[in-house]
Amino acid sequence: MKLLSRGLALAMVGAGLAAAPAITVQAAPAAQADDNGVRAMKDEAAGLVSLSGESATKRVGFIRVERGGDLMPARSGRTRDDAVAKSEAYLDKYAANFGARAGELRRARVEAANGGWTVTYTQSYRGVPVFGSMLRAQVDEQGDLTAVNGYAAPSLDLSVTPRLSASAAADDAVGTVRSDPPGHEGDADTTGIEAASTDLVVYRVGATKGEAGRAILAWAVEVSNGANVRDMVFLDASTGKLVNRYSLIHDGLYRELYEASYSRKGLRWSEGDRFPGRLDVDQQNEVLATGESYWFFKNAFGRDSYDGEGHKMVTVNNDPRISCPNANWNGVTTNYCSGVSSDDVVAHEWGHAYTEYTHGLIYQWQSGALNESYSDIWGETVDLINGRMDADEGDISAARPVGQCSTHSPATPVVVINSPASIAKTCDAGAAQFGAQLDGTGITGDVVLGTDGSGATNDACEPLTNGGAVAGKVALVDRGTCAFTIKVKNAQDAGARAVLVADNVEATPGGMSGSDPSITIPSVRIRLSDGNLIKSALPNGAVNITMKDAAGDRGDSYRWLMGEDSSAFGGAIRDMWSPTCYGDPGKVSDAQYYCASDDGGGVHSNSGVPNHGYALLVDGGTYNGVDVKGIGLDKAAAIYWRAMTAYQTPTSDFADHADSLEASCLDLVGRPINRLTTAAGAATQAAPSVRMSDCAQVKNIVAAVELRQDPVQCNFKPLLDPNTPTLCGEGGTETQVWTEDFEDGLTGWTADQQVVFSGGFGAPWEASTDAPGDRTGGVAHGPAPDRGECSNGAGDFSSRDSITSPAVQVPAGDQGVRMAFDHYVSTETGYDGGNVKVSVNGGAFTVIPASAYLFNQPTKLTDASTNTNPMAGEEGFTGTDGGRIGGSWGTSQVDLAKAGVKPGDTVTFRFDIGRDGCGGLEGWYVDNIEVVTCALAASGTASGTASLEGRRG
Repeated sequence: MKLLSRGLALAMVGAGLAAAPAITVQAAPAAQADDNGVRAMKDEAAGLVSLSGESATKRVGFIRVERGGDLMPARSGRTRDDAVAKSEAYLDKYAANFGARAGELRRARVEAANGGWTVTYTQSYRGVPVFGSMLRAQVDEQGDLTAVNGYAAPSLDLSVTPRLSASAAADDAVGTVRSDPPGHEGDADTTGIEAASTDLVVYRVGATKGEAGRAILAWAVEVSNGANVRDMVFLDASTGKLVNRYSLIHDGLYRELYEASYSRKGLRWSEGDRFPGRLDVDQQNEVLATGESYWFFKNAFGRDSYDGEGHKMVTVNNDPRISCPNANWNGVTTNYCSGVSSDDVVAHEWGHAYTEYTHGLIYQWQSGALNESYSDIWGETVDLINGRMDADEGDISAARPVGQCSTHSPATPVVVINSPASIAKTCDAGAAQFGAQLDGTGITGDVVLGTDGSGATNDACEPLTNGGAVAGKVALVDRGTCAFTIKVKNAQDAGARAVLVADNVEATPGGMSGSDPSITIPSVRIRLSDGNLIKSALPNGAVNITMKDAAGDRGDSYRWLMGEDSSAFGGAIRDMWSPTCYGDPGKVSDAQYYCASDDGGGVHSNSGVPNHGYALLVDGGTYNGVDVKGIGLDKAAAIYWRAMTAYQTPTSDFADHADSLEASCLDLVGRPINRLTTAAGAATQAAPSVRMSDCAQVKNIVAAVELRQDPVQCNFKPLLDPNTPTLCGEGGTETQVWTEDFEDGLTGWTADQQVVFSGGFGAPWEASTDAPGDRTGGVAHGPAPDRGECSNGAGDFSSRDSITSPAVQVPAGDQGVRMAFDHYVSTETGYDGGNVKVSVNGGAFTVIPASAYLFNQPTKLTDASTNTNPMAGEEGFTGTDGGRIGGSWGTSQVDLAKAGVKPGDTVTFRFDIGRDGCGGLEGWYVDNIEVVTCALAASGTASGTASLEGRRG
C-alpha cells in the first residue's frame, strides 16, 4: 500500500507583503524581444550562461552562469544592500522576460546563503498576490549575480473586484469539503471544519501542471479542522465555480506528545519530562524520531525547527479522525496511528513541514511529486544515519545492484507459457503468503491437471487421485471453495513441485492468503482465462511453463526502503533505489509513470523519479545507460537542501528541480558543508567539500532519471479534438439555415427543469460573458458545480436543466442537413454531463445519438444503477481533458439525417445538462450553434473528417 500522505501546498506567498517595496520594471525593448529577451541577458552576462524555459508561461524559468561568471558584471553586490540593489536592478531590466510587468514584483525576504545572499520576490497584480509566484536571485560572496529563477504569471489583464464575497466563498468552500470529505473514499471526519483563511489571489489555471492556462481572480480558502482535514479550495471570485482543490494534509518537535487529541487532557509528554515515563512503544518512537528530525536539520543546515525560528514540534498519536494505518502533517501537528511510527515515517512527515516553510511545493502533479519525494529523502536519510531501529535490517550501508528489488519487497510472480507455441504468452500471477517464494530463475516444468475425484473434481479440495501423473510436475487446480492452503497442500502431498491455481473469475489475479508451515513448494494464482488456455492445450500434448519472480533475483537489504519498521504497513511502502519494485517509476519514461489526475496527479507514485535520483547520487551505479559515481549522503543532502531553500519555488517541476540541483552543486563547490548526524546538540563536523566532479554526477543523475523529459507516454489529450474539419466535407457547399451565438444572452430560448428528489434543487442555464479557455463574447452555460448533498432528499442536486431553441425550418430540397456547435466540457466524469435532443415536426424530444455525430461525438453517462442523474444512461458529453480538471473548446458536428431530420422538416433543439446529487466541476458551455444544408461533393458524400481545415478562424 501507499503511505496515504495527502499533501501540503503553498503557505500563501505574497500574503502580508503589501508593505514590501515594489520594483519599478521598465519595459525596455530588449526585455520585450521575440526571444523573450534572452539575447540581451546573455550579451550582458560575463561567463558561460545556462538558460531554460518555464513550461507554464513559455518565458524564462532559470538563468545562471557557471562558476566565476556574473549576470550583471557592471554592478557591485558585495554587501547585503548592494546584493539587494543588484538583484532589483537586474529585475528592473529583465523581469518581463520572466513574465512580470511594471510594479508587479515585491521583495519578500533577503536571506544569507552560502556566503552570499538569496533575494526572494513574489508577484502581485493591482495589489492582489499571484498564487504560486516566486522569483529568486542569487548573489555570491564576490558580489556576482549568479542565477535568477522562478515563475511569474505573464500578461495579466483581469478585474480584481470579486463578485463573490469572502464570507460566501468561505461558506461555499466549507460546504464543498463537507459534501466530499478527503481521505480514502471520502472517509475523513469533517467535525469542526471551518475556513482557516480566505485570501483573494490571482490564480493561473494549469500552472502547477506546466500548462499555459488563463488567469482568473479567485478565493483561496484553507478549510481545516486542525487535525485530519486541511484542504485548499479555489473558487472563481466572479462565478463561485470550483477551480481547483487539493489537500494540505501530508498523510504522513520542540516536542510535545499527545494521545488521541491535541488538547490539555491529551498531553502525555513534553520537553523536559522524564523519558520514556509511561509512554508506549509507538509514543516513544514518535518522540525520539521527532528529536532526530530536528537535530538532523539543525546540525547539518543550521535550521532551528521547521519554521527556522524554533517552533514547537507537536505530535499526536491515534487521533480518532485519522484513518488508520496512516500518518500525516496537518499544518500544526504531525499525527500517527499506532504501528505507523518508524523513524523514517516520522521524519518523512516532519519533512513536509520543512517543505511548507521553505519552497512550499504545491501538492499536485510534478511539484507535488517533488514535495512527496523530499519527505522520503529526508525520512530515509534520518533512518540511515540515526543508528536506531536497525537491529533487524542487516547491513543497510551496502547498496544493492542497480534495479534489484529487495527480498523484503512484495513478490511479483509471472507465469510464462513456453510451449506449445500456439498458446505461448506471459501471464499475470498473484503470490501466495505461504510456501516457498520464487526467485528470478523460478521453476520450469510440464503442467498436469490435478484431479480429486470428488465434487468439483479439479479444485483439489480433497486429496488428489492422480498422484502418479502429478508427481514431479506443476499441478493446475481450480479456485473452488476451500482454502488456498488446502489445495496446495493436497497437490504437494501428491508429489507436485509447484502449483497453479486458476481463478474462477476474469480479473487481475490477487494474492493467496493463508498460513501452513508444512507447505514447502511455491504456488501462484492465475486468471480464469489463462487457466482455461492451458487446459485447452493439455489434451494435445505437454504444456510447459516457467513460474518465476518478474523482479529477478533479489538482495537482502532494507537500504532505501520506506516504512519497513512500521508494523501496521506490513512492510515497506516504497523503494527509492528500485521504485518499479513497488509499481512506481524510476525514470520519467517508465510505464509506471502515473498519468491519471487522482492522487494529485500521481504525487506518491511519481515521487519515485526524484527519489531514485537522490539514491543514485548517494550510492552510484549505471542506470538507463548513464554511469553515476556516488558522492555519499553528506554531499547529496547538502545539494538537495540548497536546491530546496535557494532555488525551488512552489511550482517547480522536475526540469526546475534539475536546474536547481545543478546550480546548487556549483554554488557549493569548495564551500564547507557539515557531516550529517541526528545527535542532540552535536558539535559541527566538516564533511569533504563538494567538487566539480561531484557536479558532473548531478548532471548524470538528471539524465539517468530523465528529469528534463516530458512524460509523453501519458499522451494527455483534450476531450474534444480541436482539429475541426469542414462541416459539409471536402468539396461540399454549405448554406447556412440558422445560427445562435448567444451575444444577446438566452433570448428566444425556453428554460425547463427537472428535480429528482423532494427538497432537491437544480441550476438553470445562464448567459455568460466569462467563459473559460480565453473565449470572448456571450455563451450559454449549463452549470454542474459541486454544490449538492447525495442525500436523495433535501439538498440533493440530482436534476436536469434545459434550454430549448426556437423552431427552425429546414428548406426542402435534395441536400444534406447538418448541425455544428462549439462547446467546453468540464464535469464529474460519468455522473454529470450534457447532450443535445431534437424534436422533429413537434414530436417528442429524443437524444441525438452518438452515431449521428460526424466529429467529436458524445460518450455515455453512467447508468441509473449507480447514478441519480435523471439523464443516467443517456449518451452525452461528460468528463474533462486528459490529466487535468478542466476542459477546452472544441466543435461537434452532426449529420441530422441520422437523427431523423429531413429537408422540409421543422426542428427544435434542446440542450440538457444533468447532474447527480453531489460532486461536480464547471459544467457545460455552448456557443456558435449552426444548422446548414450541404450540397454534397460529386462523390455524393460529404465526409465530416475529410479535411482538417478549420470551419472558423
